Amino acid sequence: MKRRIRALTAATLALTGGCGAPAASAPNASPPAARSGLGSAGVPDPCALLGRDDVRELTHREVTRIDEDGAGADAGTRYCQWQQEEGQLAVFLSRVDPAGFRVIVDGNETVDGVGDEAYWNSGHLYVLSGTLQVDVYSRGGDDLPDAKRVAEAVLARL
Repeated sequence: MKRRIRALTAATLALTGGCGAPAASAPNASPPAARSGLGSAGVPDPCALLGRDDVRELTHREVTRIDEDGAGADAGTRYCQWQQEEGQLAVFLSRVDPAGFRVIVDGNETVDGVGDEAYWNSGHLYVLSGTLQVDVYSRGGDDLPDAKRVAEAVLARL
């Protein structure tokens, strides 16, 4: 399971051009978010933003297990994953360069009414709010509407 989560995190970072991930080769260097004027590289813990009851209400599915990332407050990317009786929900939060986010939007299904900009691709709803990217993966229900409700709830709690 941890390999799957790491793979999803790697895929998310690949899609965002690695924005928000600390540079592996320069341990004392500032994270890209700080160097690019995006502010603090730290992002909120999605597990703290949405509880078990919130997820059940938003997705209409019971939560059977919660997988947390265990990252510290200074992490550039955070995730939380809720295993559900009939599906799964994962939320990734990352600092991004809005211009880079807009490049990725091209060619994907644009989603209106959530965040500054949003698009849907391969079961993920990617939402830009300022310099924060919210990536919601929902599987097992009415996936895009569920993901949109989750993204709206996350943004409302920031």
